[in-house]
This record gives sequence, structure tokens and C-alpha cells, in this order.
Amino acid sequence: MKQKRYAIFAVVAIGLSLTACGDSDPVVPEPMFDSPSTVRVVNRLLGPVIFFFARPCGTSDWGSDLFGTDHPIEGTIQPGGQRDFTVEAGCYDFRAVHLETTEPGPALEKMIFNQAASPVTPVVWTLEDDPVDPT
Repeated sequence: MKQKRYAIFAVVAIGLSLTACGDSDPVVPEPMFDSPSTVRVVNRLLGPVIFFFARPCGTSDWGSDLFGTDHPIEGTIQPGGQRDFTVEAGCYDFRAVHLETTEPGPALEKMIFNQAASPVTPVVWTLEDDPVDPT
């Protein structure tokens, strides 16, 4: 009987602790870096940047989207906007996926390679539309 009472108490305690958590999203801690650097992406395009990726120079895996959110507005850089990302100092390739305009349409990519990110000198990447060739 005593074990049954402890089991019921444990179930109630777990239920109360889960209820206390509510529906809020879990807090994901920011990664800690020994030598942090900043990458600033400036959007001078006609459409929003919807994904942003980084990979160490000389590697082939882009890894996860650095926006780190599924929220459609927080997970973008709107035209005229900018966003800073923190990375470990080192050499990186960067890839931005953006829409052609603010209207739904094709997704386009821009990439830059071999960018040195240091704690002293951040990387600033200004994304601009390619000039249209009139010929």
C-alpha cells in the first residue's frame, strides 16, 4: 500500500510540474564560443532572406539554418533590414536563400566563400540584386 501511495504521489508531482511549464516554448541556450565573432547580413534585395547557412571553409555540409526558428517573420531578413549572427572565429563560406520579391515566387541563392571572421573584425555581407543586363 505504501508503494502505491508513492507511485500516485510521483505521478501527481510530475503532472503538476508539467502543468507549471505551460505551453511556452522551451528556452534554448545560446551556444558559448571561446572566440566569438559576428556576421552581419544586410539585405538590399527586393525580397526577404528566408534561410542563412554557414560552413567552415573547405567543408561541404551547410548544416542547419542559422535563423533557428520556424516563425515566418523572425526567420527572415526583410528588404532594407539586417541581422547579426554569432559564430566561432574562423574561416567560413556563407549561403543566403532569398525570394526574388516580397511576393511568393522562386527562391534564389547567393554565396560567398573564404570569409575570415575574427573577434576584432566582423564579417559584413551586403546582399544586393544582380544588375540586369539590358542586352
